[in-house]
Amino acid sequence: MQDSIYVQVQNINSPLDVGGFNVEFRVQTGGGSVDQQQVKTRKDGKAATRWKLGTDTFTQIVTARVTGPDGKLLPEATIMAHGILRNAWNEVDISPLSNLIDLAADTVNHISWMISSGGIYKKGINFLDWQPINQQKIYSASAIEIDRTGVIYIGTYNGELYKSTDHGLTWIKCTNPIPNQSFNFFFWITNDNDLWATGYYSGLWHSSDGGKTWTNPANGNDKNDYIVGINRLKDGSLLAVSGTTQLLMKSGDNGKNWTSFESPKYLGNLYVTEKQEIIVSDYTTPSNFFLSDDQGKSFRKIHTVLASYATGLLEPNIQKFGPYYYILVSGTGILKTQNFEQFETILSEPNIRGVYLDHTGTILAKGWRDKQNKTFIYNRN
Repeated sequence: MQDSIYVQVQNINSPLDVGGFNVEFRVQTGGGSVDQQQVKTRKDGKAATRWKLGTDTFTQIVTARVTGPDGKLLPEATIMAHGILRNAWNEVDISPLSNLIDLAADTVNHISWMISSGGIYKKGINFLDWQPINQQKIYSASAIEIDRTGVIYIGTYNGELYKSTDHGLTWIKCTNPIPNQSFNFFFWITNDNDLWATGYYSGLWHSSDGGKTWTNPANGNDKNDYIVGINRLKDGSLLAVSGTTQLLMKSGDNGKNWTSFESPKYLGNLYVTEKQEIIVSDYTTPSNFFLSDDQGKSFRKIHTVLASYATGLLEPNIQKFGPYYYILVSGTGILKTQNFEQFETILSEPNIRGVYLDHTGTILAKGWRDKQNKTFIYNRN
């Protein structure tokens, strides 16, 4: 386009007398440029120029400073645009993406769901298009998971759990996972579609009937512990990381009793591959990754990453799409690997926590610390 932005001066006292005003266009953020910085208004009061967006920031701003023929300064106008980078990372600071809390993808039915600022959203045609799902019965959503049959589960900050068996058209209230707890909890779904919930000093709770009933397998003996992730191996045993000891634990009786491994210490995350390889990472500086291919009997260090700080997080730090694994390292950024032997850094950003993939393979990373209320998104288009 010859002109991409314009401002218009209007004079309510003399509508025809709006020519000759001086407009100074200035790029404030984004690193772009305008063809003409100084423009005079036409008879209709319009002053236009071409704005070429830059690549510095997602949200870009131009201001238009207007001065009358008599030298009097008029109110300044602000024009905003979003510069979407293709096949690159976008630092998104607009709602609802900027307030990402959790995300789950249904790759079978090609649907992605997001929790943002307590609300529920469904993905539309592109990575910026998220449509709100108005569910008055669900207040303060905090987490979302999808089982292998496509059933969607949503946890809330007030201790409730809801599910949908029809892709979000209707929602059913489940029994609260943790009795007498009216605040946030963490939950996971193992590959047999069983539900597991935990909270600080609340122990581990289990449901095998879609959230209708819940039991505490350890009968209260674990009330001072909580877990960071849980996985069921092909032999039926359970793996989890203790939130209090930061050690890897295994249970062969469905969570009644747990045994700690002779595993690396200060663990913050756990992931089990399709080959039953156990991947764990510690939250030290530098950050180390370890792999076990013998059901946890032994571990070998596979990678070390320099990090500006160390922390243990409950958000997911490993996701898989196609042949690649995407790994978040707090204090560093996101790595990519295909075999856990060669690693490539694809995002250098220390202030992120939690990495997510939608059903198209778009990568999202939740901002943290200095990047609070921002989400990093890799646009594959």
